[in-house]
Amino acid sequence: MSAKPKADGDEIIELTPTVEIAFHRGTAGGDDPTFDFALGGAPEGGGHVELVAGAARTIGTETTSLLHSRLRTVSFVMLVIFSMTLVWSIVNEAAFDTGALRLITGVNIARIALLGGILGVLWSRPHFSNRFLRGLEYALFGGLIVSWMAVRYQSILSNARDGVMVDLVLEAQLQMFALFVYMILHGLFIPHRWTGTARVVGTMALAPVVTLAALKLVHPELVERIAPITSERTLSTDLLIVAVGVFLATYGAAMFDRMRAQVHEAKKFGQYQLVRKIGAGGMGEVHLAEHALLKRPCALKLIRTDAAGDPTALARFEREVQTTARLTHPNTIEIFDYGHTDDGTFYYVMEFLPGMSSAELVEQHGPLPPGRVVYLLRQACSALAEAHAEGLIHRDLKPANVYISERGGLCDFVKILDFGLVKLTHEPDAAQLTADMTVSGTPLYMSPEQATGERGLDPRSDLYALGAIAYTWLTGRPPFEGSTPVQVMIAHARDPVTPPSTHRPEVPQDLEQVILRCLAKAPADRFADASEMEQALASCAVAADWDHRQAALWWHEVMLGQPAPADA
Repeated sequence: MSAKPKADGDEIIELTPTVEIAFHRGTAGGDDPTFDFALGGAPEGGGHVELVAGAARTIGTETTSLLHSRLRTVSFVMLVIFSMTLVWSIVNEAAFDTGALRLITGVNIARIALLGGILGVLWSRPHFSNRFLRGLEYALFGGLIVSWMAVRYQSILSNARDGVMVDLVLEAQLQMFALFVYMILHGLFIPHRWTGTARVVGTMALAPVVTLAALKLVHPELVERIAPITSERTLSTDLLIVAVGVFLATYGAAMFDRMRAQVHEAKKFGQYQLVRKIGAGGMGEVHLAEHALLKRPCALKLIRTDAAGDPTALARFEREVQTTARLTHPNTIEIFDYGHTDDGTFYYVMEFLPGMSSAELVEQHGPLPPGRVVYLLRQACSALAEAHAEGLIHRDLKPANVYISERGGLCDFVKILDFGLVKLTHEPDAAQLTADMTVSGTPLYMSPEQATGERGLDPRSDLYALGAIAYTWLTGRPPFEGSTPVQVMIAHARDPVTPPSTHRPEVPQDLEQVILRCLAKAPADRFADASEMEQALASCAVAADWDHRQAALWWHEVMLGQPAPADA
């Protein structure tokens, strides 16, 4: 989801994952790298997420959606079955030349027409009301049962008139099996409370009784001939079939209804209901969620199940929450809540950000104009100034963790994300979450002192990363590239930086000097702090080239594909 570095004529690996490299083991890459993701905005596969109206679904709306899907499935399956049955009846109609077979042909045509019509309606729109879908459900199964009764009536009548008792009994048993299948089909596929399923399949169970009663009423002369299927033994067998069918269908419906309710509840984390997954990272997943009472969209981050058993991973997760929650700057992601479920799943909730990471911005739209780079950098500097004042060093700044969003009507609004590798400089007694002789961070944006494993990192390490990010925004490529993480880290520590203007001649000299100062090898040669860097950016000649008006124009025209508002 982040930009891939490219080398002229060479194919090199993606280096944006955050890795931990243990020098004492001599490895060139982390055993378990974590991959970039954008909190509350980047869907799997890239692109920006737009907030969908409707947000979290209740168990009722989930049932309606499931009913819609299941009706389509059942209708399609039955349509295929009856189409094959129609072909069979047409092929055999001439050979058998019986009224029952001709009726089966006609009934199957009617069934196919009914099912085709229901399918057409179900596919015509993505959403229907529950009441309308229930009406289609009753029409579907009502049509199946009425056609079943017609075939059973005609089959009994034809065999009784012809005196074919073997066929009479055999076909009657096969028809009871078909009725049993209809019951099970309804109970297992159509979402209902057990009472609703009991009503439907209980009505189906009356079909054999109604059919026999109608036959005896209309054709009393055939009562003696149909004695084999009205005997006590046969009737008790039929009763057993429908009783088992009613029980299994009703019990199955109750069981699946309870399971659906449990799954729905499992999607809740405290007062938050999951809506859909919008991203994944090394420590867990990010979901669009909604507060049950406030109906506020938010992003909910879950720690991976396998990471939940790792004390270090849990400590980092908790530190990320606690440190980020201490920050109040508007350009830092806002934390709403934190907790864990009864099964030990840890989560925290943050604001949902429509937009995209700056990595995706460059990947999808190319290098940014210098004025826009200054506009974004100044916001990032302001956020870092507060974090650094609180004794927090991010240690994992990269384009994927600088999010470009829209907040309060302001476009190109920067949000700093993911404080999972934060270092607490004001708390000497804080737990150490990285082992000695290890390096944490992202190689493409790692300061020289971070790359060489120095322990005394200070805020100027973040300023180096911010300079590397600005370099990428301006040129579309990071300041150093290589085929392995180690090569990139060595380049950060040893090699001189190629000026951005080499790749993009229109880069202003004053902005280039700011970036090159950030990328100085020695921390003492960089800006003293983020505020000083912000002031240097404000003094650049292109600082006035991009503001909220230009940002609004770009967002309306490029992101939304709409004409810019007249007052923009």
